[in-house]
Amino acid sequence: MEEFSKIFIKEIKIASRSGYEALMPIMYLLIIILFFNISISYISKNLILELIPLMIWLSCLLVSVLNLESIFKEDYEDGTLDYFISSNTFHESVIVAKVFSHWLLTTLPVVVVSPLISLLLGIDYQTTLILFLSLVIGTPTMSLLGSVAAALTLTLKRGKILLAIIVLPLYVPILIFGTSAVNNSFLQMSSLSELIFLSILFLLFLLITPTACLKSLRLSLD
Repeated sequence: MEEFSKIFIKEIKIASRSGYEALMPIMYLLIIILFFNISISYISKNLILELIPLMIWLSCLLVSVLNLESIFKEDYEDGTLDYFISSNTFHESVIVAKVFSHWLLTTLPVVVVSPLISLLLGIDYQTTLILFLSLVIGTPTMSLLGSVAAALTLTLKRGKILLAIIVLPLYVPILIFGTSAVNNSFLQMSSLSELIFLSILFLLFLLITPTACLKSLRLSLD
């Protein structure tokens, strides 16, 4: 737990020096939503209202993919990662701390802003709540999965494209359950089963991915 806290605080301090970069994921989200609304402006208002929560979910997924590369990139470039791996002081708890801090700084702001955008665009409170809950459960799962792919492509010069190709198919179940929960809520149906499945996926990958990620890092740096 102490090791987790040290890494987590370190990541927060590093991110606090970046300034405006912390706002970039929110800007990505707003741009995606703006262009999406422009592209569907010709269809009926009722259909637009049904699509908006689903579009927000998909936008959060895309923003998450854009930020995955940075999970281990800085530590790799300054040599910290090589030191930790070679000295065998890089444990699963460190992986969890880095992934969670990365999610907190890059994806959580988007998750917090998404319900506000949903309400401003005319979505009801119940659907907005389910949207928020599904994102809170689903986006950390995407970060956990993405950390393994980020570790595998760490040393590649053009790893961002390969990273997206690897993780997007893996995100399909999360996207299905997340958007299904939001759509069910919009149609006044129960979303409990979808949220439970999202929670199960999160717990499953929380147990599996730290070990897989650590092995992937060692493989990439060998």
